[in-house]
Amino acid sequence: MAVAAQVTWAATNGTAGMTVQQLGGTVKRLFGKTQWQLDPKDVVACIEQDEWKFFVELEGEKAWLEVEEAEDGQKVLSLTGDAEAEAVFASLPEEPDQ
Repeated sequence: MAVAAQVTWAATNGTAGMTVQQLGGTVKRLFGKTQWQLDPKDVVACIEQDEWKFFVELEGEKAWLEVEEAEDGQKVLSLTGDAEAEAVFASLPEEPDQ
């Protein structure tokens, strides 16, 4: 069964047509929360292997990350619902809270 992990920050290259370089956040464990960070390819692999499932919180609701195939065959992250993944990632902090 996949572990649910919240995405709370996204490091990007900061340019137009931004590229996400790292995603990170927290995962609840038995005795608290643990920080995590992965590059997008590892996030895709974790979703496809059903090891982890990732979400962002939007207006109190969870939007789950999904894997889609782009026209060029590359696997990309998207979100359930109407939210645009790039816009949501761009709105997150660039670094984890200390």
